Amino acid sequence: MERAALYTRVSTDKQVEKYGLGAQATALRQRVAERGYLMLSDGAHDLFSDDGYSGATLDRPALNRLRQVVRSGQVQVLLSYAPDRVSRELLDLLTLAAECEQHDVRLEFITQETDRSEAGHLFFAIRGAIGQFDRATPAGVSGGRAAAHRGLS
Repeated sequence: MERAALYTRVSTDKQVEKYGLGAQATALRQRVAERGYLMLSDGAHDLFSDDGYSGATLDRPALNRLRQVVRSGQVQVLLSYAPDRVSRELLDLLTLAAECEQHDVRLEFITQETDRSEAGHLFFAIRGAIGQFDRATPAGVSGGRAAAHRGLS
């Protein structure tokens, strides 16, 4: 049975309304059950969660711990709701994907099926670019929770 680490993130009040941490966690746990994964747990938590942290930087407490878990080989799957929950910067998203691949960890999302074909890689990069664009445009910026930590969304 494969072990999965679950990652959730929100940074703005608008995101909380659309898909808050609880909704993301519910969807992730359902996917774990559907696929028969074991959830990685440190005893106190069964998911890694950054509340109020911008996706514009990789320096987030839960993401930092999660990256260490990936490097240590404790999981085979990193599961998150959507690519923009992992990062809102295309280069950072691709860096995290490469780290996962280097350590034989599959990066999976609720909103996008994992496709390791060339077309799948292209679609993944396009989704990442859209997340970066959304963060950078006035319509994608709602301030709020992220202001308490740093960055925009």
